[in-house]
Amino acid sequence: MAARGCGPVGWRPPDRFEEWLRAPVPLESTHPRFDVRRARPAEFEALYDVVDAAFGYKRPRAVYDWFYRRNPYGTARCWIVIDRASGQVIGSAAWWPWPMAHGEEPSEGTLGADWAVAPQWQRQGIPRLRAEVWASHPWYGKATGISWPNEKSRGSGIKRGRADRIVGPVPRAILPLDAEQLLASRGWPSPVCRVAGIVADSASRAARGLFLPRAGDVAIEPMRRFETAFDAVTYRCMAWHGFWSPHDAEFLNWRYIEHPAGGYVAFAAAAGGEPVGYCVLRLAVQDAWLMELAAPAAPSPVAGALVRHAVEVARAAGCTCLKFSAPPQWRHWRLLRRAGFLPVPSDIYVWPGGEVLRVRQLDQWQWVPGDMDAR
Repeated sequence: MAARGCGPVGWRPPDRFEEWLRAPVPLESTHPRFDVRRARPAEFEALYDVVDAAFGYKRPRAVYDWFYRRNPYGTARCWIVIDRASGQVIGSAAWWPWPMAHGEEPSEGTLGADWAVAPQWQRQGIPRLRAEVWASHPWYGKATGISWPNEKSRGSGIKRGRADRIVGPVPRAILPLDAEQLLASRGWPSPVCRVAGIVADSASRAARGLFLPRAGDVAIEPMRRFETAFDAVTYRCMAWHGFWSPHDAEFLNWRYIEHPAGGYVAFAAAAGGEPVGYCVLRLAVQDAWLMELAAPAAPSPVAGALVRHAVEVARAAGCTCLKFSAPPQWRHWRLLRRAGFLPVPSDIYVWPGGEVLRVRQLDQWQWVPGDMDAR
């Protein structure tokens, strides 16, 4: 249960995987060639192969196991599609237990991903068949869930008459850190890139200097582990009257510090020796993502100090831009825009699930990129 004063932060239901696995499912596949059923952990390896084949890249097995088996909220709940003639797993869909709350009330939550069909088995109606069976599970729609459908998944959902359940696009913004390189990567002529890059970088630095002044009483330090003291910070800075994902210290450590592939750096803000905020960056070859930003809303200087530090770290790592995405009501959007983040076209859509219609309203939600990207 959550620590006193931390609301739903730290609340964790028991892992109900075995109960989910044993629950009677009234609908079975009547397709002559394909069976649809729940996967046991011993079958996860075959599921990983399907996802690799469908998405065209090989995710390290350590990352799969970290996500499917080592999640502190429980074992992944997966559905697989099997070719009856060969016994081969040819399709998959996964839901991971995930921290969720509605206001002060914690709830069981899920994050859906890895909805895949092996390339040679596509265009045979497998997503529809898979969805029909899993939707007959008695737990279907009971948890508060989110998933992030790509273009193909959105098209499949629309064909199944579920367009009203796909919400978006979700606002997205970028902060150019090296405008010349960023423009060059998009095919702009070199002379134009050079001149435009100088102008854009100068304007961006001026905006950050104006709107993200250094806060002398706020110390920013690298994080090796999140301690339980940060649960109170998460609650104070992230609690929301609608739907939100309360990330406690154990979750943050699993999600970022213990990620097998690395690539994440975390920073804490302290004032008077006490933690008052934190942020997490994902650093890639060319770009960076601001994955977490937990800080008091303005006029507190903490959020600005964390964003300034994140920008400096991303620039030092050679990233050309810093990216972010969140619902329109996210509390620090105004700060990011004043700091030079530019709105860009978004292809990010969310498929929220739950028993109340409000889950389909984007302005009812707070989340961060850490709830979207689990790579």
